[in-house]
Amino acid sequence: MALGPKAMGEAIIANLKRKSGQDLAEWQAVLADEGIDDRTAAEARLIEHGLGKFQAMTVAEVTFAQDRYRSTDALVDDLFRRFPDQRPLFDRAVELGDASGLRLQPCRGYAPLYRDGRIAISFKPTARGLYAALILRDAADWPERQPHKASLGGSTRLTDGVYLSSSSHIDRLMKEVAP
Repeated sequence: MALGPKAMGEAIIANLKRKSGQDLAEWQAVLADEGIDDRTAAEARLIEHGLGKFQAMTVAEVTFAQDRYRSTDALVDDLFRRFPDQRPLFDRAVELGDASGLRLQPCRGYAPLYRDGRIAISFKPTARGLYAALILRDAADWPERQPHKASLGGSTRLTDGVYLSSSSHIDRLMKEVAP
């Protein structure tokens, strides 16, 4: 089963010693010895020391107590802060998805619903409307469909993107995803 963002961060920390030769405490000591006192500087310095970007980002965030993946509610609230009018559409999609066995596992940039360890549909609020990335069974039924843009989140396995603007759009789309 694919790891969610929080579990991925935990796995990075758990594997630091094996992958880099130093555990979290040892990397934190390096930062302290060098007088690094903020997350951005720590991330850059850890990369200079040879950690990969995600390792460096995770160590820096843990060190400076910036939990990217706190509660699900907080992540979703942050995601919809700029587009609060889209939150009811998203909440409706989650409700329909939950009733069909889909599991919400949001991250900072988008909010995917998983089925069997894989993203079934991913949502991202945008200025154009609530963006949904998925694989449509019959794309011809969706004239507003466009190729999925990976920059809008979700898996590269997802092929279709749709901007949603109404509850009827959500209801129709969720019938595609969670029949």
